[in-house]
Amino acid sequence: MKFTLLFLFSLSQLIAHEYYSKAEPVFQYTIKSDISGKVIFCDEFKEGKNSDGKLIIKIDDKIDKIDLNTTIIEYNNLKDMILISRKLYKIDKTAYDKIKDSKTYSKNQKDIKLTKMLSSKTNLLNQENTLANIFFKIQTLKDKIKKKNIKISKKYYIYKIYPRAGDFVNFGTPLLDIADLSHAKLTIFVTNEDLKKLKTSHILINDKSIKYKIVKMLKIADTQNISGYKVELVIPAPKFFSQLVKIEIK
Repeated sequence: MKFTLLFLFSLSQLIAHEYYSKAEPVFQYTIKSDISGKVIFCDEFKEGKNSDGKLIIKIDDKIDKIDLNTTIIEYNNLKDMILISRKLYKIDKTAYDKIKDSKTYSKNQKDIKLTKMLSSKTNLLNQENTLANIFFKIQTLKDKIKKKNIKISKKYYIYKIYPRAGDFVNFGTPLLDIADLSHAKLTIFVTNEDLKKLKTSHILINDKSIKYKIVKMLKIADTQNISGYKVELVIPAPKFFSQLVKIEIK
């Protein structure tokens, strides 16, 4: 009886456990709008293709560009004014420093020079603060314009384009579904026994030995697959995604 149990245990160690999973893109994203506005351009023909890095969706940014150009002019003009204000402050400070410790000038004369110096300094500080605020506005407008011109890196596949030209989008409206097709991800829920031996076992995928990497191996059983422990594998990209794949742990 002891020999039989030992034999059955040894045999169970040799039996390959099979699991099935869909080969999904290693990363999938939904790009949502960060801005509100009317869609004035949408290249819907890019759907189902790899991104070429060019414009896909454009939200009306005409007013923003006018505002940006006007603000840049205001910024440059103020920079020129600050250069003048700095020179005036330097002149006023030098004039005050020359007489502040002199005994030949009255207190009233010194106060006049001090007031003039402080006035030019205050004016300079106000202008510099205004310049900083205008600079912030320029960066905000540039960011706003960028968010209205949607481009995707060439490494992504464009799975779905939601809006069409003429649509109005709000903050949070889905714009694109994109995926990284450089690799595929397999998700399986293994037994406790297979979880323990995964790192030392040999894995076959569709009856073939291919390169794989275990990227996630949870030690707490899944809440839905109560007897299973979630494991994620990354494998080379297949020709077609979302197909059922057999995984054997030997």
